[in-house]
Amino acid sequence: MRFLGFEILSPEENMKRDEELLLELERGSIPPSFRIYEWKEVCISLGKNQDVRDFPVKVVRRPTGGGALLHGWDISFSVIGYRNGKSPIRIYREFSDIFINVFKELGVKVFLESNKSYNTDEYFCFFFPTFGELKTSEGKKIVALAMRTMKKSFLIHGSVYKYFDYDTAGKILGLDARELKTRITSLKELGINPEEFKKRLCSSLLSLPHKVSGLHS
Repeated sequence: MRFLGFEILSPEENMKRDEELLLELERGSIPPSFRIYEWKEVCISLGKNQDVRDFPVKVVRRPTGGGALLHGWDISFSVIGYRNGKSPIRIYREFSDIFINVFKELGVKVFLESNKSYNTDEYFCFFFPTFGELKTSEGKKIVALAMRTMKKSFLIHGSVYKYFDYDTAGKILGLDARELKTRITSLKELGINPEEFKKRLCSSLLSLPHKVSGLHS
């Protein structure tokens, strides 16, 4: 699996880059690849079918579905690969296994969310861990994931918070900071060094076979 490097880009550039990489892979012009990135500013990304709401920060549209997600304090990642006939559920499960192993190496046990139902009434991503995402033993979301599939290829991307400013987030989102604390956690709260997390994640993704995609052959 090819590593495209670590980038810190604007919200618009990050989402444009992920979508363009997927389209390039679908055309066969690049090999399966992954990138790890951060955001130049605090922003909100919306799922591709969500209505736009007013927020005091920039809002961008993801090429994937799901709920609204706050960025700026997170490590984000995206992987493009070939489906090889695999269902989205199988790809989610195999990708989640990578994260379970990364956290295990860092001394933290996380759990796969197995609920396949999607709560369309909830606007915010972190209010409802969905299938393939990861949570702690307390039920707090630690890895948010979203996917888009095409005929031959897929894009799966997501985020892990390095830290989370609950008070500031509450003001941005119009939510109670105490409620956010019951639903979200971060690497800092779990005692994990963000640079070590990036190193372990990069190593795990690099070890995937170059021609793979879904993810194991």
